[in-house]
Formats: sequence, C-alpha cells, structure tokens
Amino acid sequence: MVKQNLMNMKQPLLGQKILEWRKAKGLTQEELVERCNINVRTIQRIEAGEVTPRSFTVKAILEVLEVKPEEVKNLEMEKEEESQLSNLNSWLRISFIAGIIYIALAMVESFLDVQLLIDKKGFPIGFGYLYTFLKISVSVLFVAFSLGFYKLGESFSNLLMKVMSIFLMILTVVFVIEDVVTYWMGIDIVSSLLLRSLISGVVYVLFATSFLHLSKEKGPTYIIVGALGMVTGISFMTVIFAIPGLIFLTIFEISLIVLLYQEYKKVTEKSELTFVQQEQTFQ
Repeated sequence: MVKQNLMNMKQPLLGQKILEWRKAKGLTQEELVERCNINVRTIQRIEAGEVTPRSFTVKAILEVLEVKPEEVKNLEMEKEEESQLSNLNSWLRISFIAGIIYIALAMVESFLDVQLLIDKKGFPIGFGYLYTFLKISVSVLFVAFSLGFYKLGESFSNLLMKVMSIFLMILTVVFVIEDVVTYWMGIDIVSSLLLRSLISGVVYVLFATSFLHLSKEKGPTYIIVGALGMVTGISFMTVIFAIPGLIFLTIFEISLIVLLYQEYKKVTEKSELTFVQQEQTFQ
C-alpha cells in the first residue's frame, strides 16, 4: 500500500520528499547510492522530479531512509485534499459565473413568458427561434449553476443538497422542453403551470432544508438562504402566491450566488494555506 501511494503521487512531489527524507537522515546522494545499490544519476533525476522510479527502487530507498508508513499515508492524504480543494474551487467559480448570467437571462425569460400568456399573437414569426435559444441557454446555465451546490453537498456530505440539486436540474430541463414544445405547437399550458408550481414548491422547500441543516456549522448565510428558499417553496406550493413566489425566487437565487462566492473565497484561502504549508515543508 505504501508503494502504491507513493507511485500515485506526482513525480516532483515524490522527488522532493525523497530529498527531504535523505537530508533528514544526514545522508549525501553518494551514501544513499551505496546503501541502495543504484546509480547516482538515478537518484539525482528522481530528486529533481525528472523520472518516475520503479517500484523496487522506491522500496529500496524507503527502507534505507527508514520512512514510516504513516509519513507516506499523511503525505498522500494531504495531496488528495489539495486535489479535492482545487476541483471544488473550479466548480464554484464556474457555477458563480454561470449563476450571474443565468439570473440576467432568467429575468428576460420571465418577462417574455408573461407576455406570451397575455398575447402570443403580438410577437413576430421569427421570435420563436430567439425564444427557443433563450430557453436552452437558461437551462444550460441553470445546470452549471446548480452543479456548484451538488459539489458543495458532496464536500459537506449533505445528501439532501446533492439530491435536490439533481432534481432542480431535471425539473428545469423538463420545464424548458415543455415551454418550447408548447410554444411551437400553440398549446395552452395554464393547467400545467399549476402542477409546475406545486412540484417546484416541494423541491425548493427540501432544497432550502439542506441549507438549514448546515446553518449551525456554516453560519448566518446558510440561515438566510434556507429561509428565503422556504418562503419561495411555500409560495409556490400555495399556488395562489405563485406570482409573488417568482419575486422570492429571484431573491433566493441571488442569495445562492452570494453563498457560492463566499464558499469560493473560503476554498481559495484554504488552498493557498495548504500550498504555503507544503512549500514550508520542502524548505
């Protein structure tokens, strides 16, 4: 297992650690070569991060340097944590940007949807293509936006947040497809909107609950986001307050963007701290 962990490391890191362990033992490269019975040039290239040593070479070096399995395990855990932070950081940045663009387009989309309900014949024929493109863009951006919360749920081991993020993505795509199809077919969807309101309300209440579950650990932002999500969901569930619910939804989604930005900053700071600690280790 120790060998596998070491071989899974990036080569520069492995070389740096071997260099660190060798110096800690007070050995020169020549002395290490004599004890390992390998070429001095090989040691030089390994420590410089130029080559990936074979498993038996690594094993021989570790035995001579008397490296404990715990040291290798801790190093691997640090590297894995750094990789996870980097991955989460990228997703949060993408979701944050996608969320801002999504909010802007969603406002335009909502305005057009209301106008279509009032007077569909008032739009030119070519409008349908623009409407379809807008709907598809909104759905794609919403999926990218929601993936940030799926990743947060994954990071916080919050199953409810992960599941509800997926449900929101699926519902949004289904609703968009329905909007586009009914537009081109000229079908009245007023009755369908009532069902949408009920389903969306339930999903948003559960989604908001996932934030409230984290509020004690994560602070007031999660309480605010959770409360806004609850109000939004309940408004949709009553159907009567679905129109005001759209206003609450916009405020809720803006608060989600703020939360994403805050989490992005936290992860960035943590990543930088981890990097500095590793740099100090190798000095």
